[in-house]
Amino acid sequence: MDQRLTRSGLTSRRQFLQFASIGVAAAALPPLVSQPSQAQGHVTPAQITLAQPFSIVKPPMLKPGDTVGMVAPASNAYELEEIAIAKETMEQYGFKVILGQYIAAQNGYLAGTDQQRADDVNQMFQRPDIQGIVTFMGGYGCSRILPLLDYAQIRSHPKVIVGHSDITSLLLAIHRQTGLITFHGSSGLTGVGDYARSHFRRVIMSTAPIGEIAKPPQTATGEVERNHRLITIVPGQATGQLIGGNLTLVTNLLGTPFEPDTRDKIFFLEEIGEEPYRVDRMLTQLWLAGKFHQAAGIALGHFVDCYSKEYQPSFPQTLSLETILRDRFMPLQKPTLYNLMFGHIRENAVLPIGATATLDATAKTLAIDENAVT
Repeated sequence: MDQRLTRSGLTSRRQFLQFASIGVAAAALPPLVSQPSQAQGHVTPAQITLAQPFSIVKPPMLKPGDTVGMVAPASNAYELEEIAIAKETMEQYGFKVILGQYIAAQNGYLAGTDQQRADDVNQMFQRPDIQGIVTFMGGYGCSRILPLLDYAQIRSHPKVIVGHSDITSLLLAIHRQTGLITFHGSSGLTGVGDYARSHFRRVIMSTAPIGEIAKPPQTATGEVERNHRLITIVPGQATGQLIGGNLTLVTNLLGTPFEPDTRDKIFFLEEIGEEPYRVDRMLTQLWLAGKFHQAAGIALGHFVDCYSKEYQPSFPQTLSLETILRDRFMPLQKPTLYNLMFGHIRENAVLPIGATATLDATAKTLAIDENAVT
């Protein structure tokens, strides 16, 4: 898979998913849903309260034969075949997949109106015949539906919900407002192989303690590919609940009722398609907000295509990504490990947000100290 993808908003996330996807036969799909003419409901930020920390809620384990609901809380399908691909990806686990009512809706770059996308999420949590929730893809738009979600219902009907990229907003908001463990992992349209499937089964389809995760896969000769080598930025060990996701989305939640609480947590981040100065800017914003100072440790995943543009770069001179990461994190002297196997990559581990983990940056390991489902 070509990792040299570029991004301008939605483009890079869609390119990643298209490059990673494997062509499969079409499945039965719902017709396109037209945008309704009626005005949708609106909630102002003043109407949303910042939730106090909830006790952790573990959702029931998923197992083969369970029914999962697939929703598109962010961007729309460019072609209906993409929904077929995403559906069949989740059927690989033995699940029966029910598509959300509005999964094929079109509203510009969004999968329907904000209310439609929120309704699909709310309905999947409410329906007793749905055991878990998977996401079609990321892109853009999850932040727009956060005020429209029924968090009280979500807490009273806990279920697995999994995705990454733009889905970061959804996962962090649900966890912050309910205490539910949510799962940072591949969405349906993401191409997955044995590595990603094995992590999904260990984390979401088993009640056993999870143990070490996101370690680099080895080649047939026992070596690790250069782009998967783990890098210790600050040595040391730290234990705390996992929190984090895509760097852009985590940064965008600052100052909102859904802002992640990093106090004494293992803060994990990944990114795609941002030039080094943009990564620097977002890390600096989180640094200025105290998010890194409050954390117990920092777990960094893959930062795909985060280099200066080859055509019309923003600056004639630049810093390397590793230089920026060392500059931001070394002064903090908190255990920091870079290039773990999660993010916009095919070998994408599943990280349970809210589960207790131990980061050993010296030994270059990240381990989940408990089970994430019941």
